[in-house]
Amino acid sequence: MFKCFKDKEFLNKFIKISLPIMLSSLISFCVSFVDNIMVGSISNETVSGVYAANQVSYLFYMSVFGILEGAGIFVQQYNGAKDEEHIKQCVRYKWYITILLLVIAMPIVYFLGKYLIMAYSNKDANYELILKEGMDYLRVAAIGYIPGAIALVYSYTLREIGKTIYPMISSLIAICLNCALNALFIYGLDMGGVGAAIATVIARVIECLFLIVVSKIKKLEFANKTFSSFKIEKELFKGLRKKTWALFINEIGFAVGMMLQSLAFSQRDDVLSSISIVSTVSEIFGVFGNGLAVGIGVIIGSSLGADRLDEARDANKKLIWLGVWMSLLFSVIIAALSPIIPNLFSEVNLSQKELASKLILVFAVVLVFQTLALISYFTLRAGGRTLATLILDTGSMIFLYLPASWILAVFTNIDMLYIFMIVRGLDILKAVVGLFLLKKGKWVVNITV
Repeated sequence: MFKCFKDKEFLNKFIKISLPIMLSSLISFCVSFVDNIMVGSISNETVSGVYAANQVSYLFYMSVFGILEGAGIFVQQYNGAKDEEHIKQCVRYKWYITILLLVIAMPIVYFLGKYLIMAYSNKDANYELILKEGMDYLRVAAIGYIPGAIALVYSYTLREIGKTIYPMISSLIAICLNCALNALFIYGLDMGGVGAAIATVIARVIECLFLIVVSKIKKLEFANKTFSSFKIEKELFKGLRKKTWALFINEIGFAVGMMLQSLAFSQRDDVLSSISIVSTVSEIFGVFGNGLAVGIGVIIGSSLGADRLDEARDANKKLIWLGVWMSLLFSVIIAALSPIIPNLFSEVNLSQKELASKLILVFAVVLVFQTLALISYFTLRAGGRTLATLILDTGSMIFLYLPASWILAVFTNIDMLYIFMIVRGLDILKAVVGLFLLKKGKWVVNITV
C-alpha cells in the first residue's frame, strides 16, 4: 500500500517525468478556469454556445490523440531500447496521418459543426442565440486546429522520450498568453466569445512555434532528421497501423460517446450551463491524470522495451497505489471547492449553479475509480494491448454509459442529480474490469522485438 513511497528511485523517476506534466496541467487548468469565468461573464448563452462548440474541438483533438498514442506505444518502447532510427520512422508516421486527418476534418468542422451545436442547444430557452454564439466561436477556433495538431506531434513525442520539461514550458507560455489575450479581446475590445476564440488561436500558434524551435535548437534526433528519408519499414508500418487504428477508433468512439452522453443530459431543460461548469471542474482530474498517464507510458513502456518485464510488473503495482493516494487528495480538494466554484460564473442562473455544485460533489466521490480505470487503460496501452483498451474505454461507453444516460434522461423523470450519480457510479465497474485485465498480465510484452 505504501511501497510506492518507500522506493525512492521509483518515486524520483516518476516525479522527474510526471511533475512537469502535472505543473503544466495545473497551470492550464487555472488559466482555462479563468478563461471560462471570463466567458461566463459575457452571458449565459455564450457559456452554453462556447461549451457546445468546444465539443466539436474535443472530437477533433481526441482523433489526433488516438493517432499519436498508437505510434507513441512504439516510441516509448524504442526509447527504452535506445533505437533512434525506429523512433524517427514512428514520428514520420505521426506526421503522415496527422496531415491526412487535418485535410479530412477541417471541411467537416466548418460544414457540419452547426448541427452538433443545434443538437446541444435545442432544449434551451434561448436556442437561436446559443447557436449563433457557438458558431461565431467555432469558425475562428477551428483555425487553431492546424498549429494545435502540429504542436501535439512535437509535444507527445517529447513526452514519450522523457523530455517533459519542454511541453510544460510551451504550455505555460501558451496558456498565460491565452489568458492575457482573453482579457484584452473580451473586456478591452468587447469582442465576446469571438475574442476568446482569437486568443486561443494565437496561443496555439505560439505554442507550436516554441516546440519547433526548441526541438531544432536542442538538435533532437526525431525533429532534425525526421525527413532525411520518407521510409517506414514494412513490418513497422503494419504494427503502427494496427496499434494506431485500434486506438484511433477507441478515441473517436470514446469522444463521440462523451458527446452523446452530455447530449443526453442536455435533453433536460436548462442544464447546459451546469454541465459546462462540471466539465470545467473535471479538468482538475487532468492535473494529475495527465502526469500519471505520461509517467505510466514512459516508465512501463521503457521497461518493456528494454525487456525488463519484472520491473514493469513491479512498477505497475506501485503506480496503482500512487494513483489511489493522489486521487483521494484531489477528491478532497474538489469536494471542498464544490459550493464555491459555480458562484464564480456570474451570469449563470441560481438553479444551474446549485445543480452544478451537487454534480461536482458526485464527481469528487467517484474520482478514485476514474483513476484506477485510467491507470489500467494506459498500462494496457503501454504493453500494446490496444484491443483491451478498446473494450475497456469504448466498449464500456457503448454498452454502459450511453444506454444509462439516454434511458434515464429521456425516458424517466428522475432528477438530474440522481441520473449523474448513477452514470458516474458506472466508473466503479469500469475500474474493476480494468484491474482484472491488468492482473491477467498479457500486457507484459516487448513489442519491439
